[in-house]
Amino acid sequence: MTSIFELIRLSFAALKERKLRSGLTIMMVIMGAALMTSVHGLGGGMDNFFTEQFGSLGANVLIVTPSGGGGGFGRPQSSSTTMKLTSGTVQTIEKIHGVTYAVPYVSGVASLKSAGEEKTMSVVGIDQNKLKYIAPKISLESGSYVSTQDSIGILLGYNVAHPSDLDRPFAKRGQTISIEYTTVETERGTEKTETKSFQVKGIIEELGNLQIDNQAYISPSAANALFDKGGSYNGIYAITRDPEENDAVEESIRKIYGKNIGVTSPKAITSTIQESLGAFTGFISAIAGVSMFVGAVGIITTLYTSVMERTREIGLLKALGCGKRNILFMFLSESMTIGFIGGLLGLLLGLGGAYALIAIMPFGRGGMSFTPYFVPINLLQIFILSFTLSIIAGLYPAWRASKLTPIEALRKE
Repeated sequence: MTSIFELIRLSFAALKERKLRSGLTIMMVIMGAALMTSVHGLGGGMDNFFTEQFGSLGANVLIVTPSGGGGGFGRPQSSSTTMKLTSGTVQTIEKIHGVTYAVPYVSGVASLKSAGEEKTMSVVGIDQNKLKYIAPKISLESGSYVSTQDSIGILLGYNVAHPSDLDRPFAKRGQTISIEYTTVETERGTEKTETKSFQVKGIIEELGNLQIDNQAYISPSAANALFDKGGSYNGIYAITRDPEENDAVEESIRKIYGKNIGVTSPKAITSTIQESLGAFTGFISAIAGVSMFVGAVGIITTLYTSVMERTREIGLLKALGCGKRNILFMFLSESMTIGFIGGLLGLLLGLGGAYALIAIMPFGRGGMSFTPYFVPINLLQIFILSFTLSIIAGLYPAWRASKLTPIEALRKE
């Protein structure tokens, strides 16, 4: 009786003899495993990225905006909304049970000019003494915050002061820079440009939050004048006493203003993004799964063709004493070899592919960058799936080979 090791040797020899066909089959398994590995790594990295982004904001923060205006730390709001957030709105929200502070902000996209360099970014007018309640981890690299009475001071986010595309700081503490803001007068259809000089009073230590790191901050009164807001605000941060009171405070705000106001939280934004990422990752994983099944079909085709081509060899082996189990194992070992090599190389290609995609694709625009995150148990599951599908795909051809009778096989030309 032929030993197991001899059968394994014969299966390897069969694969080696049909290099092109075997290589293409293994390639199909590799591509499915690689795609699934890369998708899981990129999905995990992006999930961690957005969790860190909004995790740097306080858990007890609610973002109040005009309905339909969106939200976010200093994000410019839509001007199409009819409701305006005013000092009266701030006072009303601050009186709600559970609210510690109501911090309004004014924002707009403007051009900052410094020493011949120009950067377009969001400029936010906010009480900077309250920033610690909105982003508890915030700290200063140098200088100080700008007081609410200061009309010429400006605080720069880390990426504003130290842009990645320059080999020197964009601006330093004490330096004078100018802000240029352009508006379009709807009635005349003409552009109006407002330019004002500011002195850099401080620079924020890198926080890891793209909005905070990529923005400049001035006093609310200076922002109101620069952006011609007429005393209205783009949004209000409602700081609650405890994150557990967020829902109750949100309900109270909605009872007062109904559909005219929008209320969200960093936690809700993170949850929404994670759900979207999960759906996208699931979709791409499904495509990768189809690729794996295509690989399984390739294994069936390869092994079934091998059975037809090696009929006389099978008959000879049976005549020499090989039983059905031995023949079954010999062909299954071919499918296991394809699955093992394809799954292992697919994992390695997927790991490298995730890092390569980050380097090639424009994920880094605006300072956004993240590292792929791989969960070992997921990698093991992908390998097991590739290996198992390969074995299942090889069952029928192996069974077919084991059922051949010696006389029938030896007669086969």
